[in-house]
Amino acid sequence: MRENLRFIITNLIYFVLSGLVCFAILGCIYLDLTIYKGVLERRFVECAQEVLLLMSTLIFLYLASRKKYSGLWLVGGFLGCMFIRELDCVFDKVFHGAWLYVALLVASLCVYKAWCAGIEKTVYTLADFMKNKAFAKMSCGLLIVLVYSRLIGYKPLWHLVMKKHYLRSVKTIVEEGTELFGYSIIFLAAVEYACYLLKQKED
Repeated sequence: MRENLRFIITNLIYFVLSGLVCFAILGCIYLDLTIYKGVLERRFVECAQEVLLLMSTLIFLYLASRKKYSGLWLVGGFLGCMFIRELDCVFDKVFHGAWLYVALLVASLCVYKAWCAGIEKTVYTLADFMKNKAFAKMSCGLLIVLVYSRLIGYKPLWHLVMKKHYLRSVKTIVEEGTELFGYSIIFLAAVEYACYLLKQKED
């Protein structure tokens, strides 16, 4: 009875916190609309995306390093490459496409770390993550970011919807807001798995 109540309360708290994240997303969009008159690069929405992605990356890299879950080097490396891709406009100041070389360096380092830990251990710890419900949530977030946000932001679609009244800012708000929602889910999944793994280690 007590364990079931604890489980219910924990999940209700998680639900409320997830709802607060949704409010924060709308808050970022509202700030961009009121202060910058649109959701553009280097604004609140874009910065929030990068912060969430960076924190998710660091969580997985921390778990891989400190908790010896070598399979998470691959997860953290993948998210790290996504983070670098989000900063492409910064790296383009060095030269166009510079982000790709930085991403390849990060990916190579993470693969090397996972390889050094041993294939068997890497496969086992990666499978352990995939068996956890946090992986399903993270997969959902990745699908929103990598697939759905791109489809919902398809320009010809918005021309069909608004016809001669087409406004790029409307398309951008929906696309970037959807992408931010996806990053939020990825971050929540990272936090959830970290709590699970840290608890397991304590036990």
